[in-house]
Amino acid sequence: MEIFKIKLHSSVDLITNSSTVIFTYSEGSLKAVKDLVNEMLKVFGKTETFDDIFYAEIFLDEDSYYLESGSCPEELTNGDWKQNQENFAKFKLSILKCEIEKPQWMENVEKSENYDYYGKSTSLELCAKDEKYSNLANALLRYLYSTDHEAIYDG
Repeated sequence: MEIFKIKLHSSVDLITNSSTVIFTYSEGSLKAVKDLVNEMLKVFGKTETFDDIFYAEIFLDEDSYYLESGSCPEELTNGDWKQNQENFAKFKLSILKCEIEKPQWMENVEKSENYDYYGKSTSLELCAKDEKYSNLANALLRYLYSTDHEAIYDG
């Protein structure tokens, strides 16, 4: 099962007297992409909806934030680093496929700030429920990343 990682965000440019920072946020991106795909399907006379075609969830870009949070359950962190990553990938897939709900501890880690007091980067992870929709996922990914830009300048 191929999983597509989609980084959705809006950019806000904040300029101070000593630096320029572009902050990126993914809040609301899941609803926005669902609305977009549902409207496209409706326009083309399809009866399917986004939820019929894809599994999708927002996760942090770096799994290590979850694994090293101190909140991650012991069964996901009791092996070596490689085993922990494999266990966590299976756990995330279970959440993505709606087999289990995303636990509150993960949401707490996502809302916490990193060492620079910024929110952590997130991405929408998308997985086609049927292989025939993989090309649609790829096209959506290419479109959404076509205008991507992030930067920090300290001067």
